[in-house]
Amino acid sequence: MKIVWLWLSAYAIAWAGTIQNDEAFKSAVASMGKTDKLVLMIYTADDCPECAYMKKKVFLDKGVAGYLNANFVIVEKNVHKGKLPEDFDYFGIPTMFFIDKAGNKKETLIGSQRPEPFAKELHRIRGMK
Repeated sequence: MKIVWLWLSAYAIAWAGTIQNDEAFKSAVASMGKTDKLVLMIYTADDCPECAYMKKKVFLDKGVAGYLNANFVIVEKNVHKGKLPEDFDYFGIPTMFFIDKAGNKKETLIGSQRPEPFAKELHRIRGMK
């Protein structure tokens, strides 16, 4: 059992990278220009019903979509495909990380929410200094 754990740990370390080196994050920051938007990095998976609910219902809700687009740049990361940045661990999906341009994690939300409570969370997080 120890051999398997060590192998898995080595595999995880080999696939991890810092947020500053993550191509999707760099692209998101570049697209922001001089705005003060935050990056919303979402960990998801193809077989995650809660993730599908957030994408198809919550993010498209009229009370969420406009505010989300005006204040955040979304980066989606499939936990089963590709690299995940170091220091952005997750315990369940969807996990949503709110990150500033410098790569500082401002807030983390885990799990799905209904549109109205999620909109309130977005306003709260956006108002954080």
